[in-house]
Amino acid sequence: MNGTDLAQRSVILVTLDSCRYDVAVQAHTPNLDRLGPLVRAESPGTYTLPAHAGLFNGFLPRPVSGPFSINGRHWNMIWRSGAARSTERRVAVPFEGSTLMEHYEHKGYRVVGAGGVTFFDSSDPANSLPALFPEFHYFGRPSRTPVTPATRVVDRDANLTLAYTGPLTDLCLEADRFFLFVNCPSTHIPYTTPDNPLTDRAQKLLEVLYRLHDSQRNTSGHEGLTAEDIGVLLAMQKRALEWADARLGDLFSRLGTRRPLVVVCADHGEEFGEGGRFGHGHPHRTVSTVPLWCGVLDGG
Repeated sequence: MNGTDLAQRSVILVTLDSCRYDVAVQAHTPNLDRLGPLVRAESPGTYTLPAHAGLFNGFLPRPVSGPFSINGRHWNMIWRSGAARSTERRVAVPFEGSTLMEHYEHKGYRVVGAGGVTFFDSSDPANSLPALFPEFHYFGRPSRTPVTPATRVVDRDANLTLAYTGPLTDLCLEADRFFLFVNCPSTHIPYTTPDNPLTDRAQKLLEVLYRLHDSQRNTSGHEGLTAEDIGVLLAMQKRALEWADARLGDLFSRLGTRRPLVVVCADHGEEFGEGGRFGHGHPHRTVSTVPLWCGVLDGG
């Protein structure tokens, strides 16, 4: 396989919103593991907007251990913008245009985006990310919904992006080549999925966690969250990742015959009190360290 081969392939780019690297290590992810080994990487952003702005310009989370490995070949970068300074580093897909989506659309690909966290609410004119796509589908709650426990600590099913693998893959299969981006919110607080509904205990813990997220300040004694409580919450994110893996298995099965290049990563992680704070949007190793998988589906 060479760079030209990668440059001509269809693409699936998935972000597992807020997913911690250590949670991914513990999770059972057989479908993601089909792509290649789990890689520890560092994100260029600490929350959704800057992390995705970097992603859409080709700046993936950088593997800590060195180059990307795809089917036995090593690349320093998968994508690199023509606007970047010249380099001797190995680049799989150099691209022109202001974003990856513009590049692939110019080459005749069908470019489809789908998201579930509120930065991707395409009905809100203040959101710039979905406007970068010629076609975008949003499945989350309206971004300007009043923020209350009733709107945030909820069971989720139909508003999870990966619940729609069938319609999304149908759109891709209508074209000869496609670029599909999927933002997966199941690993984002409140971590609920059809396989992981709320319990009374989880609801109470999540309400406390949201307060700690919102405060964005150093806490003392975690304000009611014990180590056991944090373990429960991390286990919820782990189950949310495993649900996403199962749904990605369906996506991969439907699109596997096209042998696309697939990149799956978290946009950022999440702090659970390790440095005295909770959530993301601030520098901490648990926020910047993310899981990454990449490969050509079914070996190419």
